[in-house]
Amino acid sequence: MPSFGSVPRGRLAFVDVDGTLLPASSERLFLGRALANRILPAGGLFRFAAGYVLHPVRTVTGGCGWNRRYLEGAKAERVASAAMDFSRGFLVPSMRTGILSIIHGLASEGFGVVLVSASLAWLVIPLAGPAGASAVFASEPVERDGRLTGTLSGRRPYGKAKLELAEAVAGSAGTSLNQCAALGDAWSDRFLLSACGRPVAVHPGRRLRALALSKGWRIAG
Repeated sequence: MPSFGSVPRGRLAFVDVDGTLLPASSERLFLGRALANRILPAGGLFRFAAGYVLHPVRTVTGGCGWNRRYLEGAKAERVASAAMDFSRGFLVPSMRTGILSIIHGLASEGFGVVLVSASLAWLVIPLAGPAGASAVFASEPVERDGRLTGTLSGRRPYGKAKLELAEAVAGSAGTSLNQCAALGDAWSDRFLLSACGRPVAVHPGRRLRALALSKGWRIAG
């Protein structure tokens, strides 16, 4: 199930958020704001830092975003409210206008827009309206007795997991990925970009740019 909205029938455009729709990591920016406003408990921050030290292999294979221990013990309602407010006030105005133009162009061709991000759902959902997205798939924190556990519900949409999610979503929409578009910026997005018929590499790094050039993908930025 999506974190927000519903998936339309027909061709879809899967849009990554951090580094694609936004120029930076939404969650890293929010973490700075949350620390400044003392929204997060100190114990969770210690466990967050320790996680990278104790699990280096997991960081290499799953990316830095696997670790959400900084949320552990925080009041769920307070974090959710702060994250949504931060997204509306800071992230929405930061969206790349050039990428929005590409997304709106795809929508005018009949593609349904779906945001797919490993970032927290509370940060991504406010971006849906301005981006013209019908649905959002993002990382959903687990809550217990009103407090966050520091874990996520299900798999976060990252790397091959993002591809597998997109395959399932496209199937539910009555289409296939070779009929869909995808926008991504990171090397980890190569799996989804390679599977879609209309891939767009957004401000790609060296490796992704080389792959995009070799395959004739559209490059934005």
